[in-house]
Amino acid sequence: MKWPDAISIKQIALAFITGLLVLVSLIGGFAAYQTRAVTRSLEQHNQDAARSELSASVQHLLKQTDEQAAKLANWDETRQQLVLPEYYSYWRDQRVYESGILPSRFVRAALYTPSGSLLAPSPGKIPLPAKLPADVSRHQASSWLVDEAGVIALYQAFPVYIDERRQPLLGYGLIRLDFMPALLQQESLHFTDVASVRLTLKPGESLPASELFSRLKFSARPDPDQLRFQTILSRTLLALFVLLMATALIGFVVYNRLLVRPLRRLSQDIDAMQHGRFIPHSSRSQAMRISELENVRRSLHEYQLQLRELHGSLEHQNREFHSQARQDALTGCHNRRAYEEDWESFRNELKSSPQGAAFLLFDCDRFKTINDTYGHAKGDRVLTIIADALVMALRANDRLYRLGGDEFATFLSRTTPAQAKQIAQRCQSLLDASAFSDLGINEPVGISIGIAFCAADQLEHVDDLPKQADIAMYTAKQPGRARIALYGEDTERASQTLVASRETSALFQALATPGMVEMHYQSIHALPGRKIDYYEALARIRYHGDLILPHAFLPVVNSRRLEAEFDLAVLNQVDVDLSSGQLPPGIGLSINLSAQSISHPEVVSQLLELSRHNARHPLILEITETSLITQMVEVRTYLDLLRTVNYRIAMDDFGTGYSPLRYLVDLPVDVVKFDISLVNKLGQDNRAGQVVADFARMMSDAGYSLVAEGVETEAVLRKVESLGIAHVQGYLLSRPVPLAELAAGFANQDAGTTCAN
Repeated sequence: MKWPDAISIKQIALAFITGLLVLVSLIGGFAAYQTRAVTRSLEQHNQDAARSELSASVQHLLKQTDEQAAKLANWDETRQQLVLPEYYSYWRDQRVYESGILPSRFVRAALYTPSGSLLAPSPGKIPLPAKLPADVSRHQASSWLVDEAGVIALYQAFPVYIDERRQPLLGYGLIRLDFMPALLQQESLHFTDVASVRLTLKPGESLPASELFSRLKFSARPDPDQLRFQTILSRTLLALFVLLMATALIGFVVYNRLLVRPLRRLSQDIDAMQHGRFIPHSSRSQAMRISELENVRRSLHEYQLQLRELHGSLEHQNREFHSQARQDALTGCHNRRAYEEDWESFRNELKSSPQGAAFLLFDCDRFKTINDTYGHAKGDRVLTIIADALVMALRANDRLYRLGGDEFATFLSRTTPAQAKQIAQRCQSLLDASAFSDLGINEPVGISIGIAFCAADQLEHVDDLPKQADIAMYTAKQPGRARIALYGEDTERASQTLVASRETSALFQALATPGMVEMHYQSIHALPGRKIDYYEALARIRYHGDLILPHAFLPVVNSRRLEAEFDLAVLNQVDVDLSSGQLPPGIGLSINLSAQSISHPEVVSQLLELSRHNARHPLILEITETSLITQMVEVRTYLDLLRTVNYRIAMDDFGTGYSPLRYLVDLPVDVVKFDISLVNKLGQDNRAGQVVADFARMMSDAGYSLVAEGVETEAVLRKVESLGIAHVQGYLLSRPVPLAELAAGFANQDAGTTCAN
């Protein structure tokens, strides 16, 4: 029900706001009208006047200095001192001032030889320059300013000739003036605030006099008329402010009677409801004059019951919201926000209750490749399976956090390094048992785990655990590691190539600088007979005169995903070596490439360009079998294309990587190079040696040309020969040598053949 004589709160608010807006608009318009044009005009006039008179004063001072320099240059006694300087000291210290040639404000004067050297030492706290600047003109005066121990000095240098014909040059004169006092003591400065004039130079900085005025900082003196104007304006504004205050006071009284008191009564009713009491509208002897407030009061008791019902529901929803805000939507484990909160609580708990703590960081190996190859849907499913396996492997009260992408973490309390490593091994075991093949993923899916441990007596280093675990995790990713690494001295040494290091710097510089990648060549011998058949090109990096070997920089290449860039640098250097003509025609060459590079069109294009050397040097392309090949169809297409331009394809490091038999079946391979780990087993008289030998016979019967790598003993070489392996390579027969040394060997052979003939 709306009372007939009630006033709407909207009408009151509109009236009050409209009045204030009109009043403020009048005040603002009046003030802007009075001040804007006049104030700006007066300030600009004062500033322009100050600039004009200060510029005139500077020019006047420089002109006076130039005139005094001219008088001193044309004075016969000045010429006499340059010719016969017997009384130079008296002339310099007394005579030049007693004669009136220089006024008292010129503090010092000196003469210089034609070469610019001081005629005689200049005594005093601030000695004059022993040598004139090289840019002092031979034909006219030069002036500059210098900051000497906080004092701005003006120097005027001028040539002195034997007569007015300006020939010949007797020497130079120099006068020194304390610039700022001389400038500010002039009587022509009326608009400039003398105290504000500044010329700031760096210690020892030389400033040409022509640039002097542009470096001067100054302010104009306040204008009395402007001050009077501002006083009048201030009084006007004060009167308006008083008027505004009076209006506001009246408005406040009205506001208090119409709004504040009714609202206070309404507040009392709300307080009563909060304590379980409800005062109905009929209990008030006097109704509220504002209809909206009366309607609010009437509705409160209806809302009270609904709020009680909603209160319980909201508490439940808030708990669910808090849980969801800390949960990763994809995997169901805790998210990064929960990690940051729990990590802070974990550190505080360690401070109050010291105990051994460990930080475990998990990273899915080759997840980007899997995600790109099989699609994001299967990639998400892989992450879910990994998260489930990790949660099952952790202890009951431990939490798993997804930090982002394919990276997970957990931190353990009341643990030891052995226990932490045992949990990590359990994580890998459960993950290895997961059925990723059901998703159609044939490549192995694994995780690398970095562990950092902090003992109870070393908790001041607990903040370093995440960083240490990160280093350990990258160390675990290195080839030959067990995919679990515990941070420590050995881990730090193993991970030096993964962080800022000499090898990292050398690699990036080599990729940007042609010629830093240096190829060494190791011979490959045909069996039987051990005659050199071709050479394998092996990359090195020449950095500051030192030779960096592959075991030092290849981990950086793999960890930074730089395989294609590095292989392009290798191909460019091989092209340079072959084009140099240092290798005799007919010498074959084998080039190593990673499997990932073959799917890059830029690498294939460079290989096609390099194939022009096939007529003189048969080329073999070695694909590293330790790399995971996911784009099998695309790689096969490129290899077939390369075979059309007479490349032979070799599978390098066979027996150390992924799916070797699948690669042999699906890829066009001509040559198989047995890794040194398999070759060494040939020298063992056990089942492992027998298996490798039988496998070698089987592959030879299948038509593959076999190469045994890493042969270092005669016993292994004899075993290799007995198996019918076609080629052998290793330190027993030769070591890699630079191209220059290899070319010198060929030259010596040719020379020996010529002599024999």
